[in-house]
This record gives sequence, C-alpha cells and structure tokens, in this order.
Amino acid sequence: MRVMTNIVSAIVNDGLTLSGLLRHQQRYHEHRRWSVFEVLEGRTLEQLHPEDRAALWHAARAELTTQPAGIRLAQLGVKLANELQHDNPLGATVLHAAAAWSARYWLEEEAHHEVAYGVLLEMIGDEPIPQQEVVEHRGFFPDDNYARVCMLQACVEIEATVAYGEIATNAHDPLVREIFTRITRDEVQHKQYFVAFAQALVDAGVYDAKDVLAMAYTWVRPKGGETHGSMRAQQTKREGYVNWWERVRKDEGDDHALKHDWIRSEALQAKKVRSVLRGAAQATGLALGDVQQLQRAYFRSLARPAVASGGQRSSVAH
Repeated sequence: MRVMTNIVSAIVNDGLTLSGLLRHQQRYHEHRRWSVFEVLEGRTLEQLHPEDRAALWHAARAELTTQPAGIRLAQLGVKLANELQHDNPLGATVLHAAAAWSARYWLEEEAHHEVAYGVLLEMIGDEPIPQQEVVEHRGFFPDDNYARVCMLQACVEIEATVAYGEIATNAHDPLVREIFTRITRDEVQHKQYFVAFAQALVDAGVYDAKDVLAMAYTWVRPKGGETHGSMRAQQTKREGYVNWWERVRKDEGDDHALKHDWIRSEALQAKKVRSVLRGAAQATGLALGDVQQLQRAYFRSLARPAVASGGQRSSVAH
C-alpha cells in the first residue's frame, strides 16, 4: 500500500467519499504500524557511545513538539471544513480527511517515536526528560493558513527524515540503529501525507499555490532559511513554543552536542533542499529544479490574483 497522493482526483474522478478516504487511511495505518515495547522487549544496548547518546537526547525532545501540532491540525481542520461546507464541499472533504489523519494516525505514530526515543535514552544512562521541559515542548505554534501549515510540517518531517536516516546508518549500537530506521520510515510517509494534503488544498481551490511556495521558500532560502536552524547567525525569539531544529546543540565540549555530519553536512543540506523542492513541485504542479526556480515561482505567484474558493488547480501551478 501507499499514501494516496492525488486526493482531489480520487474524489472527483473516482467517486471516493470521505468514508472511503478514512478507510484507506486506517488500512494503510494497520498495514505498517509497529509496537514500541514489542520491539524493545528483552533487548539491551550493546555498544554504548556518546554520539548515540547525543542523537537520542535530541530526538526524544524533538518528538515532544508533535503533540500540539497534531492537535492544532485536527481542530483547525474540522473548524475550517465546517466553514467551507456550503461554498466548497470538495475542499471541506479534504480538510476533514487531513484533520482525521492528524488526530488518529499522526499523533499515534509520533507518540511511538516520543516513547521509543525516551526509553532508549534512559537505557543508555540519561535521566528522564524533566516534566518542566516536557511541558515547554507542548506549546502551540501560532495559527496560519492550513496549506502553509501542511507544507511547514512536510518540511519538518524532511528535516527529521534526513537526520534520522543518517543516524540510522551511522549509529554505533544495533538497537539504536533499528529504532532510528523504523522511525525514519514513519517520517517519510508523514511527509508524503502532508504534501498530499497541501496539494489537495490547492487542487480544491481552498488555497493558492503561493501559500505552499511561500513556506517552501521560507524553509530553504539561502543563508536565512529555517532548515539552517541553530546554525543561523540570527535567531528569532519564540514565545510559548519550541522549534526543535533551532535547539540543536553543537558547541564543542557539550556532552549532548549532535555530530554535525549527522544533521547539517553539505550533503545532508542538499538532500533536504531537494526533498523540499520535490514536495513543493508536487503540491503546486510547478517544475522546481532548484531554489532559484522556487524563488522565481514564489515571487511571480505574488503578482497573480488569489484562486477562487472551489476552483480547480491554481493557474500559478500550470
């Protein structure tokens, strides 16, 4: 099975209903779900290493931020769907599907990740994450339009996929490698879902392609893009929420400093940028071969009229 990517086409051309969409999500979830404690039962860590410890320290905290994101997407998706039900029933169906997936499956799978990394961190000898720090990471991000949020989450999943995949390849302990490998696979399909929802919102005329392009460009713009996280010379002060990619510890002598080559080497950055470009291209229908093409497409989109609610794919995307 695979993530359904052309949601609007499936609804309009194939007659797929909201119930059908939800059943497809459930079937796919059951097909690929795994149990944290079944995987960890009777296992021990064989090759304790400071680099594995640093990776787990960061990953366990990064996963704490997904709960408020999932709640927000579920709540706002249903609210917006109800507002659009009369004028854009197609868009409302897409939003109901996105909200349901966020509440049911994304939150559950991210809970697996949070618990798996936290248990491994304690197995490797670290203290449990303090309650105050857990609570701090539960802060809600500011509201934004749903297409931008979906593209934002796709970009965050790309950050996790690339970093976790690198750690899965290079971690020293076999169990650490296995858990990072399993979670990397989950993050890949999460990215696919978020891109598919962003695409469907554009296809259904709920939002214009420029919203997706704006977030993609915000992420990968040269020097100041979000993907550079804690490496940026100037950081934005955040109130009430945590962007985990901005909290990556990197200073020499820090016991929890994450190895640079496991998150922000030139090769990894290039991989992240390519993935963001592919996601934005899928969501908008544009050919986006590099950041310059993305920038030009985004700037051109700002000069075009916004798509009318209930329309087909934005003219920007052709």
